[in-house]
Amino acid sequence: MIGFLLFLVALAVFLLTLFLALEIVASFIAAKPPGVPTAGRGRIAVVIPAHNEREGVAATVTAARAALSEGDRVVVVADNCNDGTAAAAAEAGAEAIERRDDARRGKGYALQFGVDHLRSDPPETVVFIDADCKPAAGAIERVAARANYLKRPVQALYLMSAPQGAGSRSAVSAFAWLIMNRVRMSGLQQLFGVTRLTGSGMAFPWDLIGKTDLASGEIVEDLALTIRMIEAGAPPFLDLGAVVTSELARSQSGATTQRARWERGSLAIAARKVTGLFRKAAGGDIRSFAMGLDLLLPPLTLFALLIAALLALSLAAASFGYGGALSLTILSATIFTLCIAFAWAAYGRETLPASALLGIIPYLLGKARVYGGEGRRSAERWTRTDRGDGG
Repeated sequence: MIGFLLFLVALAVFLLTLFLALEIVASFIAAKPPGVPTAGRGRIAVVIPAHNEREGVAATVTAARAALSEGDRVVVVADNCNDGTAAAAAEAGAEAIERRDDARRGKGYALQFGVDHLRSDPPETVVFIDADCKPAAGAIERVAARANYLKRPVQALYLMSAPQGAGSRSAVSAFAWLIMNRVRMSGLQQLFGVTRLTGSGMAFPWDLIGKTDLASGEIVEDLALTIRMIEAGAPPFLDLGAVVTSELARSQSGATTQRARWERGSLAIAARKVTGLFRKAAGGDIRSFAMGLDLLLPPLTLFALLIAALLALSLAAASFGYGGALSLTILSATIFTLCIAFAWAAYGRETLPASALLGIIPYLLGKARVYGGEGRRSAERWTRTDRGDGG
């Protein structure tokens, strides 16, 4: 019985590894879509949710305003702030509105507050940008025009960089982010015409976002919103030609907070939502099926640890005569390693230089903090990440 159960686990891991490989291979043929004419894009409103972001919000507002035209708006939602975020945003030229509600905390509530603020004079398109992000030139107008044209959400390519001098562990984290947002998501779209919303650089036509209830305390509200859009028949679209960037936390506590929100939150959403996606897929919705499989894929380093642990268990079981799982696990480990190596060679050498590859070891050891008590507390609420910047 033990050998059979181990074989079933090995089979499940093998199938997920094949799906990951499929996404990575498909990413090699994914191309930037042609631009959409912006002449008829209509008015754009950029909504920036911010929780104690006084130090960085002005730069984000300035970058957003530089991309806009007369009639467009930049709205900063200072959510439960106590550091002067609203004043800094207003000084930079944004419409700064303040929300105070200690009982209902979460980025989703801030997004809803911003959308509600727009209802009296709604734009054609709403673009959400995090307060610590910088849109590349033309990114906001590009995703807004495409969202207005497709009548579905459009996600810019959202990338993270390691702070200068932060060490190899941050470079590994930035590479893991690149694999998710650039490699896997472009492959998923190439294959199935769907992607994940990743939290910043998201554009929505008003007719869609204006009737969507965003108010929630979900820590990974972007993933929950992705599923809701798919269920509503408006699967998100990834535009590789539009880029928004942010910087990883410099401090260890900040890095733990960030990874805990992303990883623990994603796993929690997957546990709750994957069954519903597969139920919808049973009716013939291939995009729901694809997103369900994608949700089942653990975060990159957790998946690597899972395969390593399964390999150790399979070797131990084989020594007692239960060798059925071993060959599948070895095959999974081989496929996983080769695919990540190819992805690194194609996309990741600048993000994760060869000299920083040894940072994988302390990064893996740091998973104990992410999945321990400190990470659990971070994943339960929306708090400003301690970036070690004095903010």
